[in-house]
Amino acid sequence: MLLGIHFPDLALHHLARGLPQSERPLALISGHPLTIQQCNDAARALGVVPGQRLATATTLCDGLLCHPLPDEAPLLEAMAQWAYGLSGQVMLFPPQTLVLEVSSMLRLFGGLASWLSALQQGLASLGQPAHWALSHTPMAAALLARARQPETEARPVTEALASLPLSAWDLPADAEVRLAGMGVHDGKALLALPRAELGQRFGAELLLYLERLLGQRPDPRPHFQPPEHYQRRLELMEEIETLAVLRFPLNRLFLELAELLRRRQLAASEVQIGLQHRDRPATELTLRAAGPEFRAEVWMTLCQLQLERLVLYEPVIALTLAAPMLLPLEPESAALLPGQGPDRAAQDLLARLQARLGAERIYSLQSVAEVRPELAQRRCAPGAGAGAGEVVVAERPLWLLPEPAPIARDTVTLLSGPERIETGWWDAQPVARDYFIGLDPEGRRLWLFRDGQGWFVHGGF
Repeated sequence: MLLGIHFPDLALHHLARGLPQSERPLALISGHPLTIQQCNDAARALGVVPGQRLATATTLCDGLLCHPLPDEAPLLEAMAQWAYGLSGQVMLFPPQTLVLEVSSMLRLFGGLASWLSALQQGLASLGQPAHWALSHTPMAAALLARARQPETEARPVTEALASLPLSAWDLPADAEVRLAGMGVHDGKALLALPRAELGQRFGAELLLYLERLLGQRPDPRPHFQPPEHYQRRLELMEEIETLAVLRFPLNRLFLELAELLRRRQLAASEVQIGLQHRDRPATELTLRAAGPEFRAEVWMTLCQLQLERLVLYEPVIALTLAAPMLLPLEPESAALLPGQGPDRAAQDLLARLQARLGAERIYSLQSVAEVRPELAQRRCAPGAGAGAGEVVVAERPLWLLPEPAPIARDTVTLLSGPERIETGWWDAQPVARDYFIGLDPEGRRLWLFRDGQGWFVHGGF
């Protein structure tokens, strides 16, 4: 059993998601002269219809918002990637139709009713209108869905197609026109014609098409294979100049990503956002979660924190959202004893701090096997600061100056020392110093050293 899903005006609804107000009259145009290809209900209410010339449409609707018709192939592949969470076998029927294999999924979902309920919930979460129909062959499922025949059960193909007009059969070449000249206008009349006479008059192409459509001949089709990454682009119908308005289309993109990840039981640890401008290089944002994450609200929170420190120098005309690597979603198990396992709250806090202040400003320090104080630590990822190969030395301060500062010897009272450090001759950074702990006139404990150039303060306690 197969199910066809048809997405009417796929490009129009996709672009409308980038607008906070979907009730505005919208239309997609192409061709020469420019004609209306797709339009929303608000435009239809004012007399705009597909196939109409742009000049006529703008006369009827002065505030019509127009946009060039984009390529729908990437949009259909994005819908196929979403549908992969409902079926392991997804077939593409461009430009706006998918066919899903259903039979093997019924046991997993607990029956056809539960599977259809999951399908309807997913479509509702995407905000994408669709028409679907059940059938036994891929071509029949696609045709019934395009014809908006709500087949809730898989009837015999000939019975389901009999009532369809020939205009909905997508017949090859000029077969529809020639059949109409013979007085054949619907599927019932076509199926009643003798096959031998039909082949003699129309050739083998029409017979082969009908046999595949009716399931009398195998119709092998390639199945969609989802990529190991996620990539989505949203063309904005209007230029966005304020960050407050930008949050609306971004939230829509995050919701689409979350629905896809949830259906496929995947997650992402990093998401890349591109704000595309007309005359300026794209503004790139990188969001890193505390761990593999799929929830839209988590990504939106991290995005808002980065937007707060962002300055828009030019309006945004398009958005891109990419997850370079998709990871299996592994459920978190609670620790047996308090203090064991990862601290999720601390990880979430680190992720928010990185988004708010910048990832380069949030880090841990790690001890390394080095005697020279300025080289005894290095930066590492937050939480990975456990020392490895630490050198046991005398008392050291936690705070070092960026560069040692000169100091007069007679202004400091020495409390302990010296500790001699003489090393580094092998890497062209030799040091020969005697370190002391001293007390300055204000009572501060200083860590200072003496070398061939004089006395210097290196840190404080």
